[in-house]
Amino acid sequence: MCTLLILRHVHPEWPLILATNRDELYARPTSGPQVLPGTPRLLVPGLDETRGGTWMGVTERGFFAGLTNQRGALAQGLAPRSRGEVVLEALRAGSVEAVERYLDTLDPLAFNPFNLLYGDARQLRVAYARPGLARLTQAEVPPGIHVLPNDVLDAPALPKVERARVLAAEHARRPWPELATWLQELLADHHLPPEDQLPEPPPGAPFSRELARQLQALCIHTPAYGTRSSALLALALGRVAHFLSSQAPPCQRAFQDLRSMLAPP
Repeated sequence: MCTLLILRHVHPEWPLILATNRDELYARPTSGPQVLPGTPRLLVPGLDETRGGTWMGVTERGFFAGLTNQRGALAQGLAPRSRGEVVLEALRAGSVEAVERYLDTLDPLAFNPFNLLYGDARQLRVAYARPGLARLTQAEVPPGIHVLPNDVLDAPALPKVERARVLAAEHARRPWPELATWLQELLADHHLPPEDQLPEPPPGAPFSRELARQLQALCIHTPAYGTRSSALLALALGRVAHFLSSQAPPCQRAFQDLRSMLAPP
């Protein structure tokens, strides 16, 4: 279950800050951070070597796209098209308006269900692809502290969502170096909710109630699946202010500064 924490018009210096964990099967091979050529150039923290897509990235002009899967989607098997391609195409579109023109062409039935966050320091939107719907649905992300998990924005049924929002609110206005350190600690949080706070697993979900509890940690560790990498991103108008990434669980490895990779060649 991937997690995207959003601080929009909260910090005194940076209008959009994102803190992300990517959760995936350990057996699924992934490459490391890289800049993809083209106009605009794209910086991604890694590529899925199985189907060639990515889970998040940013352009040199500060346009972001990131994707989380929808709860229960693991039961649906391999879809005709990869959700990771949606992120790459959204980044190449490079603006909210262009992304929405692209999304209008998509057939949600060609993909397993997903949630796509996209935008920049000016505007931020979320799109949902759901079974049985012929078109994606979109909504504005308002100013504030939000979490996009493997469900709708700020899903009230998931304990990890409220925990992340409460923890982030305590430190959201700190100077960047302090905030970055704190967000890394937040992404490494292993807290598990009490049994009576767990949501019911989605119909047909291939996991037990105990595994469902493990998935409510922000930093997940199970025998076959868990948090594989993390990233912190701060965006200003028209540019990337900070991009830090860990290519391992955030509790196990320090973050590296990736922003220099976007310097002109």
